[in-house]
Amino acid sequence: MAIGFISFPLLTRVLSVADYGMLSLTLQVAAMAVVLSKLGLQNSIQRFHQEYTAAPEAGSQQRFYSTLLLGAALSAAAVALLFIVGLQALPGSWIPSAFRKVLLVGSGLVFIRAMHPIVMNFLRAERKTKAFNIVDVLTKATSIGFVCVLLFAWSRSAKAALVGTVAIESVALIVLILGVLPRGVISPHAFDEKLYWAAITFGLPMVGYEFAAVVLDSGDRLLVNHYLGFQAVGYYSAGYNMATYILNLLMYPVNLAIFPIYMKLWTDKGADETRMFLSDALSHFVMVGLGLMAGVAVTARDAVIVLGSRKLQEAYPLLPVLFFGLLLYSLHIFFNPGLVIHKKTFTMAKIITAAAILNVLLNVVLIPRIGLQGAAVATLISYGTFLVLIVRESSRVLPLRVNLVEYLRYLLVAALTVVLVSRFQHSSEWVDLILKGSLSFFVYVALLWLIDPGIRMRVGLFFRHTTGASANAAGQADPI
Repeated sequence: MAIGFISFPLLTRVLSVADYGMLSLTLQVAAMAVVLSKLGLQNSIQRFHQEYTAAPEAGSQQRFYSTLLLGAALSAAAVALLFIVGLQALPGSWIPSAFRKVLLVGSGLVFIRAMHPIVMNFLRAERKTKAFNIVDVLTKATSIGFVCVLLFAWSRSAKAALVGTVAIESVALIVLILGVLPRGVISPHAFDEKLYWAAITFGLPMVGYEFAAVVLDSGDRLLVNHYLGFQAVGYYSAGYNMATYILNLLMYPVNLAIFPIYMKLWTDKGADETRMFLSDALSHFVMVGLGLMAGVAVTARDAVIVLGSRKLQEAYPLLPVLFFGLLLYSLHIFFNPGLVIHKKTFTMAKIITAAAILNVLLNVVLIPRIGLQGAAVATLISYGTFLVLIVRESSRVLPLRVNLVEYLRYLLVAALTVVLVSRFQHSSEWVDLILKGSLSFFVYVALLWLIDPGIRMRVGLFFRHTTGASANAAGQADPI
Protein backbone atom coordinates (compact mmCIF):
# COMPACT_ATOMS: atom_id res chain seq x y z
CA MET A 1 0.00 0.00 0.00
CA ALA A 2 2.81 2.39 0.89
CA ILE A 3 4.59 1.70 -2.40
CA GLY A 4 1.36 2.28 -4.31
CA PHE A 5 0.86 5.56 -2.46
CA ILE A 6 4.36 6.67 -3.49
CA SER A 7 3.68 5.86 -7.14
CA PHE A 8 0.55 8.04 -7.22
CA PRO A 9 2.22 11.49 -6.91
CA LEU A 10 4.99 10.32 -9.24
CA LEU A 11 2.64 9.33 -12.07
CA THR A 12 0.34 12.32 -11.63
CA ARG A 13 3.28 14.71 -11.95
CA VAL A 14 5.11 13.04 -14.83
CA LEU A 15 2.09 12.13 -16.98
CA SER A 16 -0.39 14.56 -18.45
CA VAL A 17 -3.92 14.42 -17.02
CA ALA A 18 -5.15 12.70 -20.21
CA ASP A 19 -2.33 10.12 -20.10
CA TYR A 20 -3.02 9.42 -16.43
CA GLY A 21 -6.67 8.90 -17.34
CA MET A 22 -5.70 6.60 -20.21
CA LEU A 23 -3.44 4.57 -17.91
CA SER A 24 -6.15 4.25 -15.27
CA LEU A 25 -8.77 3.24 -17.83
CA THR A 26 -6.47 0.60 -19.31
CA LEU A 27 -5.86 -0.94 -15.89
CA GLN A 28 -9.62 -1.05 -15.23
CA VAL A 29 -10.42 -2.67 -18.58
CA ALA A 30 -7.64 -5.21 -18.01
CA ALA A 31 -9.06 -5.93 -14.54
CA MET A 32 -12.40 -6.90 -16.08
CA ALA A 33 -10.69 -9.27 -18.52
CA VAL A 34 -8.58 -10.74 -15.69
CA VAL A 35 -11.72 -11.78 -13.78
CA LEU A 36 -12.94 -13.73 -16.81
CA SER A 37 -9.53 -15.28 -17.51
CA LYS A 38 -9.20 -16.76 -14.00
CA LEU A 39 -12.48 -18.75 -14.29
CA GLY A 40 -12.58 -18.80 -10.49
CA LEU A 41 -9.70 -21.30 -10.38
CA GLN A 42 -7.95 -19.39 -7.61
CA ASN A 43 -10.84 -20.36 -5.31
CA SER A 44 -10.55 -24.03 -6.29
CA ILE A 45 -6.93 -24.30 -5.13
CA GLN A 46 -7.89 -23.97 -1.45
CA ARG A 47 -10.80 -26.38 -1.95
CA PHE A 48 -8.80 -29.24 -3.56
CA HIS A 49 -5.33 -28.74 -2.07
CA GLN A 50 -5.60 -30.98 0.96
CA GLU A 51 -7.53 -33.63 -0.93
CA TYR A 52 -4.78 -34.12 -3.52
CA THR A 53 -1.54 -33.24 -1.73
CA ALA A 54 -2.36 -35.53 1.24
CA ALA A 55 -3.70 -38.37 -0.91
CA PRO A 56 -1.73 -41.65 -0.70
CA GLU A 57 -1.85 -42.28 -4.47
CA ALA A 58 1.43 -41.75 -6.29
CA GLY A 59 1.50 -38.62 -8.43
CA SER A 60 -1.61 -37.00 -6.90
CA GLN A 61 0.32 -33.89 -5.84
CA GLN A 62 1.82 -33.55 -9.32
CA ARG A 63 -1.65 -33.90 -10.87
CA PHE A 64 -2.98 -31.16 -8.59
CA TYR A 65 -0.27 -28.60 -9.35
CA SER A 66 0.05 -29.43 -13.05
CA THR A 67 -3.68 -29.37 -13.70
CA LEU A 68 -4.49 -26.12 -11.94
CA LEU A 69 -1.38 -24.19 -12.98
CA LEU A 70 -1.37 -25.31 -16.63
CA GLY A 71 -5.16 -25.13 -16.82
CA ALA A 72 -5.13 -21.59 -15.46
CA ALA A 73 -2.39 -20.65 -17.94
CA LEU A 74 -4.45 -22.09 -20.79
CA SER A 75 -7.62 -20.17 -19.88
CA ALA A 76 -5.71 -16.94 -19.19
CA ALA A 77 -3.86 -17.17 -22.51
CA ALA A 78 -7.14 -17.82 -24.35
CA VAL A 79 -8.86 -14.77 -22.82
CA ALA A 80 -5.77 -12.58 -23.44
CA LEU A 81 -5.75 -13.68 -27.09
CA LEU A 82 -9.48 -12.95 -27.43
CA PHE A 83 -8.83 -9.56 -25.81
CA ILE A 84 -6.20 -8.73 -28.44
CA VAL A 85 -8.32 -10.01 -31.34
CA GLY A 86 -11.32 -8.06 -30.08
CA LEU A 87 -9.27 -4.85 -29.89
CA GLN A 88 -8.08 -5.29 -33.46
CA ALA A 89 -11.61 -6.03 -34.67
CA LEU A 90 -13.25 -2.96 -33.12
CA PRO A 91 -13.88 -0.17 -35.66
CA GLY A 92 -11.75 2.96 -35.45
CA SER A 93 -14.79 5.08 -34.62
CA TRP A 94 -15.26 3.13 -31.39
CA ILE A 95 -11.75 3.41 -30.01
CA PRO A 96 -9.04 6.02 -30.75
CA SER A 97 -5.84 4.70 -32.32
CA ALA A 98 -3.63 5.92 -29.45
CA PHE A 99 -5.82 4.22 -26.86
CA ARG A 100 -5.92 1.01 -28.89
CA LYS A 101 -2.11 0.84 -28.80
CA VAL A 102 -2.06 1.39 -25.04
CA LEU A 103 -4.68 -1.32 -24.53
CA LEU A 104 -2.63 -3.74 -26.63
CA VAL A 105 0.33 -3.20 -24.29
CA GLY A 106 -1.98 -3.60 -21.31
CA SER A 107 -3.25 -6.92 -22.69
CA GLY A 108 -0.09 -8.49 -21.25
CA LEU A 109 -1.53 -7.83 -17.79
CA VAL A 110 -4.57 -9.98 -18.58
CA PHE A 111 -2.40 -13.10 -18.54
CA ILE A 112 0.04 -12.02 -15.82
CA ARG A 113 -2.55 -10.81 -13.30
CA ALA A 114 -4.72 -13.87 -13.89
CA MET A 115 -1.79 -16.15 -13.02
CA HIS A 116 -0.66 -14.07 -10.05
CA PRO A 117 -3.53 -15.08 -7.67
CA ILE A 118 -3.23 -18.69 -8.84
CA VAL A 119 0.40 -18.85 -7.70
CA MET A 120 -0.43 -16.85 -4.58
CA ASN A 121 -3.08 -19.39 -3.55
CA PHE A 122 -0.62 -22.25 -4.12
CA LEU A 123 1.76 -20.53 -1.73
CA ARG A 124 -1.03 -19.84 0.77
CA ALA A 125 -2.01 -23.50 0.69
CA GLU A 126 1.66 -24.43 1.24
CA ARG A 127 1.94 -21.79 4.00
CA LYS A 128 4.70 -20.01 2.08
CA THR A 129 3.15 -16.55 2.39
CA LYS A 130 6.43 -15.06 3.64
CA ALA A 131 8.14 -15.92 0.35
CA PHE A 132 5.21 -14.57 -1.61
CA ASN A 133 5.14 -11.29 0.32
CA ILE A 134 8.87 -10.75 -0.14
CA VAL A 135 8.61 -11.26 -3.90
CA ASP A 136 5.43 -9.18 -4.07
CA VAL A 137 6.93 -6.16 -2.29
CA LEU A 138 10.14 -6.39 -4.32
CA THR A 139 8.06 -6.59 -7.50
CA LYS A 140 6.12 -3.43 -6.69
CA ALA A 141 9.25 -1.50 -5.72
CA THR A 142 11.23 -2.69 -8.77
CA SER A 143 8.27 -1.99 -11.05
CA ILE A 144 8.08 1.64 -9.90
CA GLY A 145 11.83 2.02 -10.35
CA PHE A 146 11.77 0.59 -13.87
CA VAL A 147 8.71 2.64 -14.81
CA CYS A 148 10.58 5.77 -13.66
CA VAL A 149 13.54 4.87 -15.89
CA LEU A 150 11.25 4.42 -18.90
CA LEU A 151 9.25 7.58 -18.20
CA PHE A 152 12.34 9.77 -18.00
CA ALA A 153 14.60 7.99 -20.51
CA TRP A 154 12.09 6.93 -23.16
CA SER A 155 8.61 8.48 -23.08
CA ARG A 156 6.42 10.27 -20.55
CA SER A 157 3.33 8.36 -21.57
CA ALA A 158 0.83 5.76 -20.39
CA LYS A 159 2.40 3.30 -22.83
CA ALA A 160 5.81 3.55 -21.15
CA ALA A 161 4.29 3.06 -17.70
CA LEU A 162 2.49 -0.07 -18.88
CA VAL A 163 5.56 -1.49 -20.63
CA GLY A 164 7.54 -1.20 -17.38
CA THR A 165 4.72 -2.75 -15.34
CA VAL A 166 4.23 -5.70 -17.71
CA ALA A 167 7.97 -6.39 -17.93
CA ILE A 168 8.63 -6.49 -14.17
CA GLU A 169 5.45 -8.38 -13.28
CA SER A 170 6.31 -10.99 -15.93
CA VAL A 171 9.73 -11.55 -14.39
CA ALA A 172 8.20 -11.77 -10.90
CA LEU A 173 5.68 -14.38 -12.05
CA ILE A 174 8.46 -16.53 -13.51
CA VAL A 175 10.48 -16.21 -10.28
CA LEU A 176 7.48 -17.30 -8.20
CA ILE A 177 6.73 -20.32 -10.38
CA LEU A 178 10.33 -21.54 -10.81
CA GLY A 179 11.82 -20.46 -7.51
CA VAL A 180 9.11 -20.89 -4.91
CA LEU A 181 6.73 -23.67 -6.00
CA PRO A 182 7.82 -27.23 -5.09
CA ARG A 183 10.31 -28.77 -7.54
CA GLY A 184 9.14 -31.38 -10.00
CA VAL A 185 5.40 -30.90 -9.50
CA ILE A 186 4.67 -29.34 -12.91
CA SER A 187 4.42 -31.69 -15.88
CA PRO A 188 2.12 -31.52 -18.96
CA HIS A 189 1.78 -35.31 -18.76
CA ALA A 190 0.21 -35.05 -15.30
CA PHE A 191 -2.66 -32.81 -16.47
CA ASP A 192 -5.95 -34.28 -15.21
CA GLU A 193 -8.92 -33.19 -17.33
CA LYS A 194 -11.44 -34.44 -14.77
CA LEU A 195 -9.86 -32.36 -12.00
CA TYR A 196 -9.66 -29.33 -14.31
CA TRP A 197 -13.40 -29.36 -15.01
CA ALA A 198 -14.21 -30.04 -11.36
CA ALA A 199 -12.12 -27.00 -10.38
CA ILE A 200 -13.87 -24.82 -12.96
CA THR A 201 -17.29 -26.05 -11.81
CA PHE A 202 -16.41 -25.14 -8.23
CA GLY A 203 -14.89 -21.72 -8.97
CA LEU A 204 -17.06 -20.45 -11.83
CA PRO A 205 -20.08 -19.34 -9.75
CA MET A 206 -17.89 -16.71 -8.03
CA VAL A 207 -16.82 -15.20 -11.37
CA GLY A 208 -20.15 -13.37 -11.69
CA TYR A 209 -19.73 -11.86 -8.22
CA GLU A 210 -16.15 -10.81 -8.90
CA PHE A 211 -16.95 -9.37 -12.33
CA ALA A 212 -19.90 -7.38 -10.95
CA ALA A 213 -17.63 -6.03 -8.21
CA VAL A 214 -15.11 -4.84 -10.81
CA VAL A 215 -17.88 -3.21 -12.87
CA LEU A 216 -19.23 -1.51 -9.75
CA ASP A 217 -15.72 -0.22 -9.00
CA SER A 218 -14.56 0.60 -12.55
CA GLY A 219 -17.52 0.89 -14.91
CA ASP A 220 -17.95 4.58 -14.22
CA ARG A 221 -14.55 5.39 -15.76
CA LEU A 222 -15.57 3.82 -19.06
CA LEU A 223 -18.66 6.01 -19.15
CA VAL A 224 -16.75 9.12 -18.07
CA ASN A 225 -14.42 8.52 -21.01
CA HIS A 226 -17.36 7.98 -23.37
CA TYR A 227 -19.07 11.24 -22.41
CA LEU A 228 -16.19 13.50 -21.33
CA GLY A 229 -12.88 12.06 -22.62
CA PHE A 230 -9.53 10.98 -21.15
CA GLN A 231 -8.87 14.33 -19.43
CA ALA A 232 -12.00 13.88 -17.32
CA VAL A 233 -11.03 10.25 -16.61
CA GLY A 234 -7.72 11.57 -15.28
CA TYR A 235 -9.46 13.91 -12.84
CA TYR A 236 -11.95 11.27 -11.76
CA SER A 237 -9.31 8.55 -11.35
CA ALA A 238 -7.15 10.86 -9.24
CA GLY A 239 -10.05 11.55 -6.86
CA TYR A 240 -11.13 7.91 -6.74
CA ASN A 241 -7.59 6.60 -6.18
CA MET A 242 -6.90 9.08 -3.39
CA ALA A 243 -10.17 8.18 -1.64
CA THR A 244 -9.29 4.50 -1.94
CA TYR A 245 -5.75 4.97 -0.57
CA ILE A 246 -7.01 6.90 2.46
CA LEU A 247 -9.85 4.51 3.29
CA ASN A 248 -7.66 1.42 2.85
CA LEU A 249 -5.48 2.63 5.72
CA LEU A 250 -8.49 1.86 7.91
CA MET A 251 -10.26 -0.88 5.97
CA TYR A 252 -7.39 -3.26 5.07
CA PRO A 253 -6.21 -4.06 8.61
CA VAL A 254 -9.81 -4.55 9.80
CA ASN A 255 -10.74 -6.67 6.80
CA LEU A 256 -7.70 -8.92 7.26
CA ALA A 257 -8.29 -9.38 10.98
CA ILE A 258 -12.04 -9.76 11.14
CA PHE A 259 -12.50 -13.05 9.24
CA PRO A 260 -10.48 -15.38 11.51
CA ILE A 261 -11.91 -13.67 14.61
CA TYR A 262 -15.59 -14.06 13.73
CA MET A 263 -15.11 -17.60 12.43
CA LYS A 264 -13.44 -18.61 15.71
CA LEU A 265 -16.19 -16.91 17.74
CA TRP A 266 -18.89 -18.61 15.67
CA THR A 267 -17.27 -22.01 16.13
CA ASP A 268 -16.35 -21.69 19.82
CA LYS A 269 -19.02 -19.43 21.32
CA GLY A 270 -21.93 -19.30 18.88
CA ALA A 271 -24.13 -16.67 17.25
CA ASP A 272 -24.63 -14.29 20.20
CA GLU A 273 -20.91 -13.70 20.82
CA THR A 274 -20.29 -13.33 17.08
CA ARG A 275 -23.13 -10.81 16.78
CA MET A 276 -21.85 -8.82 19.76
CA PHE A 277 -18.31 -8.68 18.40
CA LEU A 278 -19.40 -7.59 14.90
CA SER A 279 -21.80 -4.97 16.32
CA ASP A 280 -19.12 -3.41 18.52
CA ALA A 281 -16.56 -3.51 15.70
CA LEU A 282 -19.06 -1.85 13.34
CA SER A 283 -19.72 0.96 15.84
CA HIS A 284 -16.01 1.68 16.28
CA PHE A 285 -15.41 1.52 12.53
CA VAL A 286 -18.21 4.02 11.81
CA MET A 287 -16.84 6.38 14.47
CA VAL A 288 -13.29 6.32 13.06
CA GLY A 289 -14.50 6.34 9.44
CA LEU A 290 -16.59 9.49 9.91
CA GLY A 291 -13.63 11.13 11.63
CA LEU A 292 -11.57 10.37 8.54
CA MET A 293 -14.43 11.71 6.44
CA ALA A 294 -14.23 15.05 8.25
CA GLY A 295 -10.48 15.20 7.64
CA VAL A 296 -10.93 14.44 3.94
CA ALA A 297 -13.64 17.10 3.58
CA VAL A 298 -11.50 19.92 5.04
CA THR A 299 -8.24 18.94 3.31
CA ALA A 300 -9.53 17.76 -0.10
CA ARG A 301 -8.12 20.60 -2.21
CA ASP A 302 -4.77 20.70 -0.38
CA ALA A 303 -4.42 16.90 -0.51
CA VAL A 304 -5.07 16.76 -4.26
CA ILE A 305 -2.51 19.50 -4.95
CA VAL A 306 0.16 18.12 -2.56
CA LEU A 307 -0.24 14.41 -3.31
CA GLY A 308 -1.35 14.71 -6.92
CA SER A 309 -0.37 18.02 -8.49
CA ARG A 310 -1.83 21.45 -9.14
CA LYS A 311 -2.96 20.35 -12.61
CA LEU A 312 -5.34 17.86 -10.92
CA GLN A 313 -7.02 20.34 -8.57
CA GLU A 314 -10.30 20.02 -10.50
CA ALA A 315 -10.57 16.59 -8.88
CA TYR A 316 -10.87 17.91 -5.33
CA PRO A 317 -14.70 18.43 -5.26
CA LEU A 318 -15.02 14.73 -6.14
CA LEU A 319 -12.87 13.48 -3.26
CA PRO A 320 -15.32 13.86 -0.31
CA VAL A 321 -18.24 12.40 -2.28
CA LEU A 322 -16.19 9.42 -3.48
CA PHE A 323 -14.72 8.85 -0.02
CA PHE A 324 -18.17 8.81 1.58
CA GLY A 325 -19.40 6.35 -1.04
CA LEU A 326 -16.42 4.05 -0.48
CA LEU A 327 -16.89 4.35 3.30
CA LEU A 328 -20.49 3.14 2.95
CA TYR A 329 -19.30 0.28 0.76
CA SER A 330 -16.61 -0.73 3.26
CA LEU A 331 -19.24 -1.35 5.95
CA HIS A 332 -20.25 -4.54 4.15
CA ILE A 333 -17.30 -6.34 5.77
CA PHE A 334 -19.34 -6.37 9.02
CA PHE A 335 -22.54 -7.66 7.40
CA ASN A 336 -21.04 -10.18 4.98
CA PRO A 337 -20.14 -12.64 7.79
CA GLY A 338 -23.77 -13.68 8.29
CA LEU A 339 -24.13 -14.41 4.57
CA VAL A 340 -20.74 -16.17 4.40
CA ILE A 341 -21.43 -18.35 7.47
CA HIS A 342 -24.81 -19.38 6.11
CA LYS A 343 -23.39 -19.90 2.58
CA LYS A 344 -25.54 -17.21 0.95
CA THR A 345 -22.96 -16.47 -1.76
CA PHE A 346 -25.59 -16.44 -4.51
CA THR A 347 -27.47 -13.74 -2.60
CA MET A 348 -24.25 -11.72 -2.37
CA ALA A 349 -23.74 -12.11 -6.13
CA LYS A 350 -27.29 -10.88 -6.87
CA ILE A 351 -26.87 -7.82 -4.66
CA ILE A 352 -23.56 -6.70 -6.10
CA THR A 353 -24.84 -7.30 -9.66
CA ALA A 354 -27.88 -5.11 -8.95
CA ALA A 355 -25.62 -2.37 -7.53
CA ALA A 356 -23.33 -2.55 -10.59
CA ILE A 357 -26.30 -2.23 -12.98
CA LEU A 358 -27.63 0.71 -10.95
CA ASN A 359 -24.20 2.37 -11.09
CA VAL A 360 -24.09 2.10 -14.89
CA LEU A 361 -27.63 3.46 -15.30
CA LEU A 362 -27.01 6.37 -12.92
CA ASN A 363 -23.82 7.29 -14.76
CA VAL A 364 -25.68 7.28 -18.08
CA VAL A 365 -28.29 9.64 -16.60
CA LEU A 366 -26.08 11.93 -14.47
CA ILE A 367 -22.81 12.40 -16.37
CA PRO A 368 -24.38 14.16 -19.41
CA ARG A 369 -26.30 16.46 -17.03
CA ILE A 370 -23.85 17.40 -14.25
CA GLY A 371 -20.52 16.10 -15.55
CA LEU A 372 -17.89 14.48 -13.34
CA GLN A 373 -19.81 15.20 -10.16
CA GLY A 374 -22.55 13.02 -11.63
CA ALA A 375 -20.19 10.04 -11.74
CA ALA A 376 -19.23 10.64 -8.09
CA VAL A 377 -22.88 10.92 -7.03
CA ALA A 378 -23.68 7.73 -8.98
CA THR A 379 -20.93 5.93 -7.06
CA LEU A 380 -22.26 7.23 -3.74
CA ILE A 381 -25.84 6.15 -4.46
CA SER A 382 -24.79 2.75 -5.84
CA TYR A 383 -22.58 1.93 -2.87
CA GLY A 384 -25.29 3.13 -0.47
CA THR A 385 -27.85 0.90 -2.19
CA PHE A 386 -25.44 -2.03 -2.06
CA LEU A 387 -25.03 -1.53 1.69
CA VAL A 388 -28.79 -1.31 2.32
CA LEU A 389 -29.40 -4.56 0.41
CA ILE A 390 -26.56 -6.35 2.21
CA VAL A 391 -27.85 -5.18 5.60
CA ARG A 392 -31.38 -6.35 4.76
CA GLU A 393 -30.28 -9.84 3.70
CA SER A 394 -27.72 -10.22 6.49
CA SER A 395 -30.28 -9.25 9.13
CA ARG A 396 -32.33 -12.29 8.23
CA VAL A 397 -29.56 -14.69 9.28
CA LEU A 398 -27.31 -12.73 11.68
CA PRO A 399 -28.88 -9.40 12.74
CA LEU A 400 -26.39 -6.92 14.19
CA ARG A 401 -27.06 -4.12 16.64
CA VAL A 402 -27.20 -1.03 14.42
CA ASN A 403 -27.45 2.06 16.63
CA LEU A 404 -28.62 4.73 14.18
CA VAL A 405 -28.82 7.40 16.88
CA GLU A 406 -25.18 6.80 17.74
CA TYR A 407 -24.14 6.92 14.08
CA LEU A 408 -26.09 10.15 13.50
CA ARG A 409 -24.26 11.61 16.51
CA TYR A 410 -20.92 10.74 14.90
CA LEU A 411 -22.12 12.27 11.62
CA LEU A 412 -23.19 15.47 13.39
CA VAL A 413 -19.82 15.73 15.12
CA ALA A 414 -18.05 15.19 11.78
CA ALA A 415 -20.15 17.96 10.19
CA LEU A 416 -19.39 20.36 13.08
CA THR A 417 -15.70 19.52 12.74
CA VAL A 418 -15.79 20.43 9.05
CA VAL A 419 -17.53 23.76 9.79
CA LEU A 420 -15.02 24.72 12.50
CA VAL A 421 -11.78 23.55 10.89
CA SER A 422 -12.55 24.78 7.36
CA ARG A 423 -12.29 28.37 8.69
CA PHE A 424 -8.50 27.98 9.00
CA GLN A 425 -6.64 28.94 5.84
CA HIS A 426 -2.96 29.36 4.98
CA SER A 427 -1.22 30.35 1.77
CA SER A 428 0.73 27.07 1.62
CA GLU A 429 -1.13 23.88 0.68
CA TRP A 430 1.45 21.81 2.60
CA VAL A 431 0.83 23.78 5.81
CA ASP A 432 -2.94 23.69 5.25
CA LEU A 433 -2.89 19.91 4.74
CA ILE A 434 -0.92 19.25 7.94
CA LEU A 435 -2.65 21.91 10.05
CA LYS A 436 -6.25 21.20 9.04
CA GLY A 437 -5.69 17.46 9.02
CA SER A 438 -4.36 17.55 12.60
CA LEU A 439 -7.00 20.01 13.77
CA SER A 440 -9.83 17.92 12.33
CA PHE A 441 -8.63 14.93 14.36
CA PHE A 442 -8.39 16.83 17.65
CA VAL A 443 -11.66 18.72 17.16
CA TYR A 444 -13.54 15.53 16.24
CA VAL A 445 -12.22 13.68 19.31
CA ALA A 446 -12.89 16.66 21.60
CA LEU A 447 -16.49 17.07 20.39
CA LEU A 448 -17.14 13.35 20.79
CA TRP A 449 -15.80 13.53 24.33
CA LEU A 450 -18.14 16.43 25.14
CA ILE A 451 -21.40 15.05 23.73
CA ASP A 452 -21.03 11.27 23.87
CA PRO A 453 -21.07 9.66 27.35
CA GLY A 454 -20.24 6.31 25.77
CA ILE A 455 -16.93 7.69 24.50
CA ARG A 456 -16.06 9.05 27.95
CA MET A 457 -16.82 5.66 29.49
CA ARG A 458 -14.66 3.81 26.93
CA VAL A 459 -11.74 6.21 27.40
CA GLY A 460 -12.04 5.84 31.19
CA LEU A 461 -12.05 2.05 30.95
CA PHE A 462 -9.04 2.19 28.64
CA PHE A 463 -7.02 4.34 31.03
CA ARG A 464 -8.03 2.26 34.07
CA HIS A 465 -7.01 -0.89 32.22
CA THR A 466 -3.70 0.68 31.15
CA THR A 467 -2.99 2.01 34.65
CA GLY A 468 -3.86 -1.34 36.20
CA ALA A 469 -1.61 -3.19 33.80
CA SER A 470 1.25 -0.79 34.56
CA ALA A 471 0.77 -1.21 38.29
CA ASN A 472 0.76 -4.98 37.98
CA ALA A 473 3.94 -4.87 35.91
CA ALA A 474 5.61 -2.61 38.47
CA GLY A 475 4.53 -4.90 41.32
CA GLN A 476 5.91 -7.96 39.57
CA ALA A 477 9.23 -6.34 38.64
CA ASP A 478 12.38 -7.72 40.19
CA PRO A 479 13.79 -5.51 43.00
CA ILE A 480 16.99 -3.68 42.21
